[in-house]
Amino acid sequence: MPASDREPDRPTRATVVHLDVPVEDAELAADALWQAGANAVEERTGATGRVVLLADADPTRVVLASGWQLIVEEVRDEAWRDAWRAWARPSRVGRLVVQPAWQPDAPTTPGDVVIRLDPGGAFGDGRHPSTRLALAAVEAHAGRGRSVLDVGSGSGVLAVAAALLGADPVVAVDVAPAARDATRANAAANGVRVEVVDDVDLVTARFDLVVANIGAASLRALAPRLVARLTPRGVLSLSGLLETQVADVVSAYPALHRVDVRTEEGWAGVDLRRVS
Repeated sequence: MPASDREPDRPTRATVVHLDVPVEDAELAADALWQAGANAVEERTGATGRVVLLADADPTRVVLASGWQLIVEEVRDEAWRDAWRAWARPSRVGRLVVQPAWQPDAPTTPGDVVIRLDPGGAFGDGRHPSTRLALAAVEAHAGRGRSVLDVGSGSGVLAVAAALLGADPVVAVDVAPAARDATRANAAANGVRVEVVDDVDLVTARFDLVVANIGAASLRALAPRLVARLTPRGVLSLSGLLETQVADVVSAYPALHRVDVRTEEGWAGVDLRRVS
């Protein structure tokens, strides 16, 4: 086809969420955007006493607080969505080192387990407190001879970490196609095997560790199904909830008792076992 007959390239488009909040709510609002699937969050000065956060989050998943204003914009250039990559840094949780795949390798020591990660369009680059708390649970409870189920896998960082620690089998569940693609790609890049499915109801096996970094509302809603996938002496590790939500979420698991609570920057991770 002659060049003159070709259809001109169409500019790519992206959805950008603008979240206008009081200055004192900036950190909480950023966390809400991360939980809504953002890969990048940019903070700009707003009106007096306010800030505006821009993100490539799913606007239908942004949980708004009082006084927050949300505007959705369609933009032509998606290049800004990858700007966060220049600022990404390795993150360490115990001996687990989450290494951005496109950045220079971080220094390591003998015994470290390096997870090379590219989240792509999925949530979970290893730096958010809820992900770090879940990684701590994986380090504590995954290993050789252990089976692991990761519910809400996002980028697959938890599932890949478990597999690198020697867990087998490892199964990851996420309803988002981008998350499933990222989990498969990251498992392959790290040379480990992770089975990826789109619905926890498709998983019939029981696991020594079930880890779910999915937010308080989902942790309550999925409680019966998560408990059903535990081995008799298995550990259920919950993350993605605020410290203030721990008691309410744990109350949805009456058959389990709390054995550990970890906190970081107002977020909490809770480990539960069966009462008997």
